[in-house]
Amino acid sequence: MSIAMACYVLNDACVKLSTDRLPPGQVLAVRGIFAVAILFTIAVTLHRLQGGWRMVLQPLVALRCVLELATALASVFALAMIPLAMVTSLMMTAPLMISIAAMYLRWEQWNARRLAGTLAGLLGVLIIVRPQDGLTSLPPWGIASALLCAALLGARELATRRLPPDAPSWMVALAAAVAVCVGGGALGLTEHWSPLEPKDGGLLAAAALCAALGNYALIAACRRGDLSAIVPFRYTNIVWALIAGYVLWNDTPDRQAFLGIAMIVAGGLLSMSRQRP
Repeated sequence: MSIAMACYVLNDACVKLSTDRLPPGQVLAVRGIFAVAILFTIAVTLHRLQGGWRMVLQPLVALRCVLELATALASVFALAMIPLAMVTSLMMTAPLMISIAAMYLRWEQWNARRLAGTLAGLLGVLIIVRPQDGLTSLPPWGIASALLCAALLGARELATRRLPPDAPSWMVALAAAVAVCVGGGALGLTEHWSPLEPKDGGLLAAAALCAALGNYALIAACRRGDLSAIVPFRYTNIVWALIAGYVLWNDTPDRQAFLGIAMIVAGGLLSMSRQRP
């Protein structure tokens, strides 16, 4: 899980740099092409393509591909509008979404600890967003995209936990990359694409490598690990996002933002305690 989080932060940083020049659909499509090529090459090298293609047609695998595409779209829009550390922090409400969903689906029972964790996390979001007189310190559409991404991340992880045991992780990751590539291309029909410069290609190739490896690592962690044991390692990505944001954009959250981040982390850990969906 720690490897997956590091890969995702690097992916987000490269994507955010790319959105300065390229529209979202082009970013997703080009990154998707690189990701498919990388995953396909690795799968062929490791002889992981024998059979397994039919698994992609299973409902849960297809659902996960759709969720992967929706998550990618929401994250790109969020990254284009608000700082990396803020996007990452708001996305870390995903464990709260998972906890709420698990209790709603009666996989877990409501208790005081989970309720306190959920409320603390939601309060942390409000502290980061800082609504004042109907306005916020961050672009509303960026906030909405980041929170939507968090909800989709939670749904994606729940779907991953329910994948058939005989569905190879590499095949699921490859199918997800294809879905994102196709979705980005479809979105591109409504956009004006810019010429791809070497710098942009390098950034998106690096993003694809990080996203592909992160996706595979996340799938493996969610399928093989105890969810309550691996969830704390999700929060390492906030540290990396803070470092990347400072180094690349000189973004430094203030004390109030740090308080909100801490409350989201604490709330997520409390709400996921002993949860095994």
